[in-house]
Amino acid sequence: MLGNDKFTLYVYDGDYGLPSFNVECTKVLLYIAMVKVSVEIKTLNNIKSCAFYTGPCFMHKNLSFGSFGDIVPYLNTLNFDLDVQLSPKQRSEALALSNMVQAKLRGPVEFAFWVDYRNFEEFTRVWFAKALPLPFNILLSRQFKKNTVNLVESMYPNDSCMELVKEYLNSLASECLASLSARLGVSKYFFRDQPSSLDVVVYSYVAPLVKLPFPSNDLSIVVALWPNLVSFINRIDAKFLPELPKESKYIKNEAKLKTSDDEVSYVAISILTVSAISLLWGFAVSKGFISSKLF
Repeated sequence: MLGNDKFTLYVYDGDYGLPSFNVECTKVLLYIAMVKVSVEIKTLNNIKSCAFYTGPCFMHKNLSFGSFGDIVPYLNTLNFDLDVQLSPKQRSEALALSNMVQAKLRGPVEFAFWVDYRNFEEFTRVWFAKALPLPFNILLSRQFKKNTVNLVESMYPNDSCMELVKEYLNSLASECLASLSARLGVSKYFFRDQPSSLDVVVYSYVAPLVKLPFPSNDLSIVVALWPNLVSFINRIDAKFLPELPKESKYIKNEAKLKTSDDEVSYVAISILTVSAISLLWGFAVSKGFISSKLF
């Protein structure tokens, strides 16, 4: 591939053996690992990259794509097709099961990250505060949380009690995991010995429940009820993601997780946030990179 014809992928960082803390980024990272496409991966961990990109952002020539659903079809046109070995019937089944996973696991997983009070205050927010620069660690956390609240409200518009909603979501996840476990059986992957896009989707939603030390994680107990799903996650890790460290890069002592309220003054955060935004704004506008619509 020519130097000006390279693939570039911007993603949010991962931890605890996860390729990324963002499910969409994990999907793309695992897919490109499975189809063995050479991609320059750039982590969104500084002010400049966070100002201009959101993960995932896949770039090739003058084209850019911002979701797994857009990136995969484009890679397929370039003969990087993970489902090439599947029959038309199997492709239809893979699509149906992927849609089921998306419908039944997205809500529970996103809830665990962003809506569950203990998880958000003691883990998710703390991790993002360390993994992303100011002000983006605050701005993106708020945006992700807002998006998840909107998702949950769209699923259960008549229920305002989050504990009750959590029970509904856990029940939905349990039903989905049971179906996936039955479909996988004793096979290596969902279509026997070769991974497919379905395996990518399942891994991306189940792996966070297996790997992350959420303070409140009822679903990790649920996943453990189906050992073949846990083995499935470990199998993919060993074959396609062997270099990922299992220890945390950002939170060294998870037993002593604290909310940022206990460690940092809100006044200091506000001052730093305003200063960072002002500096970023002045630089970007002076260079003509962005318009006032960015913020």
